[in-house]
Amino acid sequence: MALTARLDLAQRQRLAVSPQLRQSLAILRLPTAALAEEIAREAAENPFLTVADPGTGSSAYDYALATTAATESLVESLHRQIALQRLGSVEQAAALYLVGELREDGYLDQPLGELTDAAGLPRAILEAGLAALQRCEPAGIGARTLAECLELQLAEAGLERSLARAVALRIDDFALERWARLGRELGLAPAELTRISGLLRGLSSAPVRDDRDMVAMIVPELVVETGPQGQISVVPVHSAFPRLGVLDARRDTLDTDALRALYDRASLMVRGVAARSETLLRIGRFIATTQSAFFLGSHDTIRPVTRAEAAAALSMHGSTLGRALAGKALMAGNRVYPLSHFFSRALNGPDGRVSPFDVQRRMRELIAAESADAPLADEVICAQLRREGVDIARRTVAKYRKCMRIPSSFGRKRRKVSTQNQPRTVHKNDKIS
Repeated sequence: MALTARLDLAQRQRLAVSPQLRQSLAILRLPTAALAEEIAREAAENPFLTVADPGTGSSAYDYALATTAATESLVESLHRQIALQRLGSVEQAAALYLVGELREDGYLDQPLGELTDAAGLPRAILEAGLAALQRCEPAGIGARTLAECLELQLAEAGLERSLARAVALRIDDFALERWARLGRELGLAPAELTRISGLLRGLSSAPVRDDRDMVAMIVPELVVETGPQGQISVVPVHSAFPRLGVLDARRDTLDTDALRALYDRASLMVRGVAARSETLLRIGRFIATTQSAFFLGSHDTIRPVTRAEAAAALSMHGSTLGRALAGKALMAGNRVYPLSHFFSRALNGPDGRVSPFDVQRRMRELIAAESADAPLADEVICAQLRREGVDIARRTVAKYRKCMRIPSSFGRKRRKVSTQNQPRTVHKNDKIS
C-alpha cells in the first residue's frame, strides 16, 4: 500500500497547516540572488504582485548578475531531480521540505524525530522523503553522518548497499590497512579490498564541496557601520531587492478561485520577504554585538560563537537559523562576509575558547614564516599550536589548511622560490592573540 494511502484525514489536514509559515521559511532559506529570481518569476506570472525600483540606482542584484555566471543552484538542482522521481504528492512535499533543512555542506543534521513536529508530517513520510532526497546528486546528499555519506557514495560507485554500509562502518580499518580483519569480516578477496580502498580514497567527507554553488559575488543584504565614537549599527541593503506590494484590490470581490489564489500568493510573498528581512536584521545585530572586536578592530579576530548559542540567544529554532545563514552575507569595511563566517565551533586555547578563524590566522603566520627549504608539515604546525595551548588534532590542521587553499608542505616546497632572501623563523613564544 502506498504511503499516501495510509495517511488518515487528520494527517492530510496537517500538511496544509500555516501556509504563511511554510512560505516564510521557504523564502528565508533562499540565497539572496535566488530570491531575487523568484521575485522576478512571480511578478511575471502574478498581476497582484507589484514591483517597484528601490529608488537607490542600480541594485546589488543587478551588479551580481553582471559579474557572475548563471548556474543552476544546488537547491534548484535538487528540486528538479525530486520532480523527476515518481513520487506521490505527500512524499514529494516531504523531500522538498528536507531540502530546506540541509546544511550548506549537504548534511542533514536535524533528527527526523524533531522535524516530524516542525513539518507536521508523520515519521514514515519524512523517511520516504529522505530516501528520495538521498537518491539525488551529488551522491551523499542528505546524509546524517560521515558513515552514511560514505555509504551513499560507495553505493553510487556500484557497491551493493549493504556492503557499502559495512565498508563505511570500517573506514578506520581501511585507513590502517587491516586487510586480514577486513577479509574475515567482509568475506572479500584481497583484490576486491584493494579496489574498494581505491574507491574510498576518491570519496568526499561532505556531500557538497566547499567550491560547489559558490559564485564570484555574494550579494550582501546587511551593512555593518561603525561610528566615530565606536558605536556599531546594522542597516539593511535596500537595493538588494525591489520594493514589493500587493495590488489594491478587495479579495472578496474577486470572482474566481484562480484570482483569489494569485492574490493570496502575492500577499504571502510580500509578508515572507518582510519577515525574512526582519530575521536577518536580528541576526545581523546579534553578530555586531558578539563580534564587536572584529568590526571595531582590523577584522583579524573572531569570537567563537556556535550556532546553537546564537539560536538560544535569539529564541530561534536551530533549523530556522541555519536557513537564515545559508547563502546570506553582510558588508563591513567595503568587504563582504558570509553570515556563516561569524559562527564556528570553539577550540580550547591558552586563555579559554578560541575560534577556528584565529587558529587559521596563526597557521597563516607560521606558514608565512617557514623556511623556503623546509616548509612546515601539518604535524609540525599541530605541535607548535599545542605548545601555544591550542587543543587541536593534526587532521584538523590539515582540514583548516585545505579550507585556506594552502598546499601541503610538499606542494609548498615546490612552489617556494628563492626570492625569499632571509626567511623568518617560527618563534615558539609567539601566541594566538
